Amino acid sequence: MFDFRPEPVDREGAPSSAPLTVLSVDDDPAFQQSLRLALSDFRFDDSPLRLLTASSAAEAEELLARTPDVSAILLDVVMESDDAGLRLVRSVREHLGNAEVRIVLVTGQPGMAPMKQTLQQLDISDYWLKTDLYRERLQGIVTGTLRTWREIRALGRAKRGLQQIVQAGRQLAGLHDLGEFSGHMLHELAELLEVPPDGVVCVRTERRDAPLSSARVVGAAGRFAGLRTRPLEDIDDPQIRGLLLEALGTRASIETPTGQVLFFDGGELAPQAAVYLATRRLLDEEERELLRVFATHANAGLVNVDLAARLDQVAYCDALLGIPNGNALQRELERMLAMPVPRGCGLLVVDLDQYIHSSLALGPEQGDLLLERMAGRLRQLYPPPCMVARLHEGTFAVLGPSASLVTDPVAELEQGEDDHALPFLGVDAARVDLDAYRGAASGAVATGLLLLRRARAGGHHEVAEYRAEGEAENRARFLESRALYRAVREGRIHIALQPQVCLEDGRIVGAEVLARWSEGGVPVPPARFIPIAEASGLIVPLGRQVIEQACQALQAMERAGFPDIPLSVNVSPLQLRRREFDEELVELVARYRIEPRRLELEITEGAVMSDYQAGREMLARLRRLGFPLAVDDFGTGYSSLRYVHSLPVSRLKLDRHFTAEIDEEGAGNSVADMIIALGRRLGLDVVAEGVETQAQARWLQRHGCPCAQGYLYAWPEPLDAFLLRLRGQGRSG
Repeated sequence: MFDFRPEPVDREGAPSSAPLTVLSVDDDPAFQQSLRLALSDFRFDDSPLRLLTASSAAEAEELLARTPDVSAILLDVVMESDDAGLRLVRSVREHLGNAEVRIVLVTGQPGMAPMKQTLQQLDISDYWLKTDLYRERLQGIVTGTLRTWREIRALGRAKRGLQQIVQAGRQLAGLHDLGEFSGHMLHELAELLEVPPDGVVCVRTERRDAPLSSARVVGAAGRFAGLRTRPLEDIDDPQIRGLLLEALGTRASIETPTGQVLFFDGGELAPQAAVYLATRRLLDEEERELLRVFATHANAGLVNVDLAARLDQVAYCDALLGIPNGNALQRELERMLAMPVPRGCGLLVVDLDQYIHSSLALGPEQGDLLLERMAGRLRQLYPPPCMVARLHEGTFAVLGPSASLVTDPVAELEQGEDDHALPFLGVDAARVDLDAYRGAASGAVATGLLLLRRARAGGHHEVAEYRAEGEAENRARFLESRALYRAVREGRIHIALQPQVCLEDGRIVGAEVLARWSEGGVPVPPARFIPIAEASGLIVPLGRQVIEQACQALQAMERAGFPDIPLSVNVSPLQLRRREFDEELVELVARYRIEPRRLELEITEGAVMSDYQAGREMLARLRRLGFPLAVDDFGTGYSSLRYVHSLPVSRLKLDRHFTAEIDEEGAGNSVADMIIALGRRLGLDVVAEGVETQAQARWLQRHGCPCAQGYLYAWPEPLDAFLLRLRGQGRSG
């Protein structure tokens, strides 16, 4: 894959090759002297010979331990003992662990070590009698032995190098950061070539037709360590800078007497890169081959790192704005929350509340423009070390030091100091102190979003602050929702009936069905558990149980002789949105043989107005099936004459809030008077809720309200008590 173009080398000035070391082990001084004379002018492939001598096996073992680079040993068999030479062979191989050094046995006493048996049992290269070692033969034996040593050493070095490359590949494969990958690659490369890790890694991160000078240093080690993240042109050594530019320009690796430059093409998946490593020497052929193999592995690793970086970009970066997304914020939050308290950090959640409306009204381009403007203002207001992230749609988050988040950002974000193309941005904000917060990272974001929704629902426009005690409240609500779930599942929800009376003669003309729940013998107020049921989705099965119990009550009332008294049941928006709701109602009234006209369904204005078209169609189907319909809490929600006129309802319920404002002097009675008059004009019955005083009842009667309910007449009561009340009314009549 890589072709290395060698640079011209001045051979005359090049240093001679390092000498090769041969050890002679013999207790005969005369033989040692003859050996030294015979090899005095010997050279092996232009390398001189360094001859070491030892007079015993013990001395030789100590010398070999100090001098591991011995290439060959000329070893006498008989020295301090008859088998001293043979024992030294075993020690070299087994104790010293030197499998590369070549050993030639020499002996002056034939028969002390049989040649065939010795060659088979021990790792030795040759076996000669001293009498046969004249000068030319001795040099030939040494030449063959050194050649064998060089081949074995090359194989061993290649094996070790390949093992290093495989190990380095495994380590590099686990890295996903380009800078970290580059630094590790330089150190592994230096270790492979046994040189100091002085080098740089340059990458062309821009498009491929960009100037070569756009390359940047992404990894650096040794004396170049200070260049990381700097432009390639900042390398002050003109020769190294030129070599890197040349490698990138010619798309080829370069070899010099003092360094290596590797070029990585990267293919279509990764950027082009060039690596410079100072070797301070020419490489031999074995090293060049190892370098080619290493470069192949490193190029594949570079592609993987770039791919991981791109995947990281997709997973952790907002594609539209180029800022961190919710995943990135979550990751940083997890890291921060793992730190001990005090952390001194906070989370600010900001919502651009006009984003959806602007996108729907003016198109997605306008929405994108709003998001870009918002991101710009956030980054200007919260520079690093703060982290600005987009969570979803028009919702952003800022994670940073508490001191940077302490001021109210709403005013500055809404009226920024940028150009006036979009002078105003409407925002809501919530702040979570991470030192006070206890929980997971996902919970911190969810808490901020919940604070935003609560503030918006309450009509507040200041920053909503996190309160630690709010966690206890949330926990209590959660536990209450689980208890409510068990109560619904076990059928422990009951009903109570509150009579509705005719203001003209005080007779009971109907009743409202109200859900009741007790936990551990303690009643839970409906104002508490109904919102929990709606938030958790339990309102659907709970509402079905209430309607079924209302049908059972109507059946009991009919058997008791009161077949004309209707009951009113509250229907939640979640129930009304279900397409099968009307079918379930028909099935229930049929099962209990109840006429639909006896079961009035009370709906809130919000239940219809949240999805007017679908809600109106469902109400029309219910009305065709014979169910009376009433608008509950009228006047508190989305009141509109056009909508009320078009809905198939038969009754309006005056909200208790307006009833409470009634007094006989007339102050505060205008809304109640208007609703009663509206019902009369539209031909709708009106029921006043929350009547508690005779003064309120007299005023309502004088102003034409036909019906009322409230504590003045009766508290909500069980079915048996309600039947007794009906029977008592019959006797009094």
